[in-house]
Amino acid sequence: MKKLVFGIVCLLLAGVAAYWYFHRDSDKARDVLPEDANAVAILEPAELVQELGLPLDKISKLVLNFEDLMEAVDLTKPVYAFTTEKGLSGLTLNVKDADKLLKAASIFNFASEEQQGFQWIANNNSIGCIGKDKMLIFGPIPSTEQDALRGEMVKLMKQSRKDVPVLEKAKEQKGVFLASSPLSNLPKQYAKALPADADLSKTFLNCALRIEKEAIKYAANVEGVESLSIPLAPIKGNLFGMGPEKPFAWLCVNMKGEELLPLLRKVPQLRSALLALNMCVDADMMIKAIDGDVMLAMPKIETQPNVILTATLKNTDFLKNSGDWNVNRRSNIDFSVTQDGVKVFFGVRDEKLYITTSEELANTACQKTYDDDYQQNAKGKYLSASVDLEKLFETVSKGFSSTGMMLRIPQIRETVDAFERVSITADSPQNFELSLETNKPIKDIYKNFSTLLTGK
Repeated sequence: MKKLVFGIVCLLLAGVAAYWYFHRDSDKARDVLPEDANAVAILEPAELVQELGLPLDKISKLVLNFEDLMEAVDLTKPVYAFTTEKGLSGLTLNVKDADKLLKAASIFNFASEEQQGFQWIANNNSIGCIGKDKMLIFGPIPSTEQDALRGEMVKLMKQSRKDVPVLEKAKEQKGVFLASSPLSNLPKQYAKALPADADLSKTFLNCALRIEKEAIKYAANVEGVESLSIPLAPIKGNLFGMGPEKPFAWLCVNMKGEELLPLLRKVPQLRSALLALNMCVDADMMIKAIDGDVMLAMPKIETQPNVILTATLKNTDFLKNSGDWNVNRRSNIDFSVTQDGVKVFFGVRDEKLYITTSEELANTACQKTYDDDYQQNAKGKYLSASVDLEKLFETVSKGFSSTGMMLRIPQIRETVDAFERVSITADSPQNFELSLETNKPIKDIYKNFSTLLTGK
């Protein structure tokens, strides 16, 4: 009996090994990746199509005028994009039908010729090399520099598989699109939040796009440093339920006023409000007293939208001079000012500051008036923000008659109504996630949309 079990285990292991070997070997596009690739992106077409609930053999019918291209490429295998240490950018993919690929290339104004045992395609800014089962394309490359690359491209097309460390780093993510790049490849301004002694060649930005049942999520994380100089702390949640219920836009962070002030000046409505305040009170001192959760909300979309800032304070020292302020007193702790047509309401309640452009919002400021599960999920995160897509689409449909007419078509209305919000969250200063959230399964939304396009 033991021998039988042992034999079955051996057969299973052999089967797994054989599957891995043949599956690995069949990905010819992977073999083309250069050894000196320093950034790699991977698209998994088969997984993408599966997540959307579409049969792989029908995908070419949905991409209008690109049937030859879709049928020429082997969509069951990955597509790779990369950059090299020499500054070249390339794309490599698995080919199922080289003749159809050439036909498709001609539609995109590629000239073609046969040379060195390969088919070559080229236009003004890119050059490609097509083999029986794989393709490599470089670009953007001026036409005057393309011929000099042919030898390098032939070498890559003929090489055996090379170890590419950055590829393995990208594959550590989960999703239908994966990417990894050292920060040394990115513009220098993106490295400002890193420690001064950080080695950019060993600090990586990893990204992944994944499709869940009712969300499409794009995650990014910085790997290689223990901390970033981003002035954020975990959200405590003491402001949840304050401000407008179900606002069009909402953001919550935990930070100090010294770092918050320059960010507030970038919001047009708040910049105007702060300018008006500074004419009458020391608004900068007021903002610098902030230490803890800060919540910013916009109730709805308008030509001149109202906003409200609610914030936790470490002190109220700025109130000591309130008797000298040139303001309208609504109470001992509530004030308003008008400057250049801008009316701003502000005050302190229960050790919390509020600043708003709406009297209605001022009257209920710093009072908990509702419970919100979405806000509760933000507790402990370093950033949480969202935009209500339902309110956005409603405003757009009212403002543009052509859009409103389109939304009367049931299938379009059903598709639009399925999108709930766009949100961005950060579980740590090194990890951010952008999410498109829906109230229906992504597969159902895509099926409805594809039916609208094809009539099938």
